[in-house]
Order: sequence, then structure tokens, then C-alpha cells
Amino acid sequence: MLLQTFPSFQPRVQDIDLQCSRDRIRSPGSPTSSESSQLSKLISNAEQDLSDYEKDIQSVENVLLDLSKKKEELERYVDHCKSYLSPIRRLPTEIMGEIFLNYQDLHMSDREDRQFRGPLTRPLYSSPAMTALVLSSVCKLWHTITLATPQLWSRFSLRIRGKCGSLSHLLEIYLSRSKQHPLTFDVVVNGDGPNSNIIIRLLSAHSHRWFFANCDGRCPGLNMQLDLPLLQSLEMQYEDADSLNAFAGARALRTVSLVGIPRFLLSNLPWDQIQFLRALELSTGDVGLPKYVWELAQKCPALCSLELGFSDYSPHEPAVFTSSLYLSKLESLCLWFVNWCDFCELFSVSTLPSLRKLSLELHPFEPPGSDTATFSAFISRSQCSISILRLENLQKSTVQLACGMLHHIPTLIELILEECLYSTNQGPPVMATLIAALRISPSPVEVDRQAGESKPALPLLRRLAMEGRADNFPTSRFVDMLESRGMLAGGSLGALKSVRLFLQWSNDAKDFTLPLLQPLEAWPGVEIIASTRTSRRCLRDEDSERWV
Repeated sequence: MLLQTFPSFQPRVQDIDLQCSRDRIRSPGSPTSSESSQLSKLISNAEQDLSDYEKDIQSVENVLLDLSKKKEELERYVDHCKSYLSPIRRLPTEIMGEIFLNYQDLHMSDREDRQFRGPLTRPLYSSPAMTALVLSSVCKLWHTITLATPQLWSRFSLRIRGKCGSLSHLLEIYLSRSKQHPLTFDVVVNGDGPNSNIIIRLLSAHSHRWFFANCDGRCPGLNMQLDLPLLQSLEMQYEDADSLNAFAGARALRTVSLVGIPRFLLSNLPWDQIQFLRALELSTGDVGLPKYVWELAQKCPALCSLELGFSDYSPHEPAVFTSSLYLSKLESLCLWFVNWCDFCELFSVSTLPSLRKLSLELHPFEPPGSDTATFSAFISRSQCSISILRLENLQKSTVQLACGMLHHIPTLIELILEECLYSTNQGPPVMATLIAALRISPSPVEVDRQAGESKPALPLLRRLAMEGRADNFPTSRFVDMLESRGMLAGGSLGALKSVRLFLQWSNDAKDFTLPLLQPLEAWPGVEIIASTRTSRRCLRDEDSERWV
């Protein structure tokens, strides 16, 4: 109907014959005087018609624009009505707050514990969103819910540089909206300056709410007068022991993680109440590993978990240490970069009755003749029930020690074995030796026994994880070992329930298949990951060098 009203004028040029006009142009000769007069009048009328047509077109375009605008407004109106009727609006605000918290945790962070910290500044290794600010900007309802959920604003990370004036304003927003909820934060300080002092003073003003603090670099403005009644976990990197004194008033401190602070015991932290201690890049000096751990045990008698990583290898010669080391509550012990002889000397003087988890990364070059007698005596003396054992960096020189340990831990439930992937040692593959030790091969006498009387090595082993080379992996022996343990034979009492196998192909490999292992991938409880060195980077966490 709208188009029927156009054109809105009476066209002056009614008959338009394009073919006649083309023929006239192609014909020879020139127009007569009467033809010229007629054409001039026709051109004048046509130009007036063109102007009128342009006005009509503009009117139509305005009508179309108005119709399009009304259509878009109607679409938005319908969307708003649908949003208002959305079931999510019927959820209580407390449930919505929990959903927001779960959404926030999905972003994680570059930290090993995978606990999210909203980056108030650009993070070092990744760029997760500032989820609290994003969620609060969606709509008024969500803004209200985020303000009523202080936990969203209580976890953040920040890097303090020379120029960071806007950071203090953003930090004030988070500190204000987190209300009185305990604070969990990471702070990296790169250089001193007026802005650094302002930000540290802002944080210090809320020290009574600190729950988890991770400080990388010297924090100007921190002092021993801080009130830290809630602080339970502290992480610090590459500072001196005096920097720890700022946290001496942390009466509830239970967990401490340190990197590059070798003389940390000289600080005034409440060491007698620490239950979880992790210290990396240490040096035992000339005192030897046993005395080093003994001194630590004297200050930290309440330890439940202890992780020590050394940047140098302690002396091979015994340190002639005779004192007894006793930690009644220690359940987990992890030692990285240690010699077997130093480990044996440590265990020769140790009694750990509550030990449940043991993790070792041994020096790759062990002297010949090393045995496990000392370890066996430790197990007998401590009467501990180790259920989880992790052995890393296994090579030809240490694999026999690993196999020897297995026969002295009958309570083992979970076993993690990692072969050194860059070893050039010749000889039988490390994994072949380990698999042979894990295989149950009953003697004819045991076969004749009644069911349940056989007592194979590691009878309680339920979970097994192995990481090694794919190029020379003994696939048939591996399958045979699983069958001997009942995993592929219908299952039995004491059979394996979970097996994770990580295999890495070398860059020179051309065939990336393990035919005998392919059928196992469909078996319940079996997970097999094979990778090249390139794809391995996508499967491992770059910081911790662990499989994701």
C-alpha cells in the first residue's frame, strides 16, 4: 500500500523508450532544429522528474529506517520480557553468588594450586578476566548480587611497578567490596617507589583479614607490628630470612612455602605451630642432610607435611650425625635432588611413625653397591604404613634401588614412577626393569594354595602411574604385568583399579603407535597418553613440569 502512493507527483516524461534513444545515437547525421527543441524540453522535464524521484526515494528510505528502528526496539523489548521471565531470576541471590564463585574458579590461574586470583594488573603468564568486575557490570541485579558476595572480591593478584597509580584505586574497590571477608592475594613487587608504598600501606591496613599471602619481592612498609590473626598460609620467594619477621605475629599460621630463602629458620616465624612446610632451592652446606633436617625438626615438631628441594647435592661422605630424628605427626615427606646415600643416612636416624606418603627425586649417578637395607630398617623401626610412593628421575643407576624399595612397603596403595626422559644410559630400558618388579609371578607352590593365601609383592596396590619413553617401551611386558595383577583378567581381590601411562616419543620417531596398548584404552580404569615432545608442552604445566 505504501508503494502504491509513489510517485507522489505526475511524471512529466511519460514514455521512456531506451531502444529508440540508443538507435538515435548510433544513427549518422545530426538532429534537426525541431528535434533539438523537443529534446531540450524533454531533458528539462526529465531533470525535474529526477529531482522529484530523489525526494520520493528519500521519503521511502526514511520510512524504511523508521520501520527498522521500530523492529529493533520490538526485538529488544521481547528479549527484555523473556529475560524477565528467565528461570534464573527465580534463584535466590545466595545460589547466584555460589554460581558466580564457581564461574570464577573456572578461570583458575598460573598457580600450582589452581586457585583463582583476580588480576588487578596484567598477570605474568596468563590473562584471566577480572571476573568480579565483569560479572558486576552485566546488569543491576548481577551488580547487586556481586556486592552481596564479598568472596568474589577477596581473591586478587597484583604486580607493583614504578608507575601504577591507578592500581591503588582498583585495589580500594576490591578491599571495600570484599567487606570483612578473609583476603587471599598474590603480590609481586618490582622496585620501590611512592606508589609501591601506598599500595602496601593499603594492604597492611587490612592485615587483620589476611588469610593467604603470597609475596614475591621485598614489600616496603611491612613491619613486625602487623596484626595477623587470620593468616594461615604464607608464600615468599627470593628474600632473606629477615623479610619473614614481618609475619611473626601470625598466630594462626599453619602453612609456609618458601623459594630461595636458605636460612629461613633464623626468622621469628612461629615455627612450632607450622604443620605444612615447603622450601625449595636450599643448600645443606657441609652439615649434611640428616643434621639439616634434624635442626628443622627441632623447630617444627608439629609438621604433618614436609617438602624440601635442594639446588646442590649434599656431600657423598657421611656427616657422622648420630642424633635421633623423631616427628610423630609427619604424614608426607618429599625430597628433591638428593643422593641415595644421604637419604639412607637420614633414614638411619629417623623414626616417622605416621608417614603415609613418600616422594623422592634421586641423584642420577649413584655409587655402585647401594642397597635398601637402611630403608627396610627404617620401615621396621617406624612401624609406618606408607600408602603412596612417588619416585622421579629414575635412570639405570637408580632403578634397582627403586625396585628394592617396593619389596619393603607391603602397605602401598598408590605408586607413581617417572623415568628420566633425557638419560643417555645404555642397557635395559628403565621401564622394563620396573615392570618386571611389579609383575606377580606365583611359584608352583603358590598356585596350589587355596585362594586368598598367596601374598604377592605390593598386595594392596590399587593405583599405578608410570611416565617414560615410548620408543623402547616394553608393551607386551606391560600388558602381561596388568594381567598378572588381575586388572585384565576379570579383576580380583587386590587387583589394580586405576592405571595411568604417560609416554613420550622422541623427535626422531616416525611411527607413533603402540599396537598392543591400543585395546587397553577402552578398558575401565586405564588411561594412556602418548605424545611427542611438541605435544607434550600442551599436556604439562610449564611451571611445575607436571602432567596436567
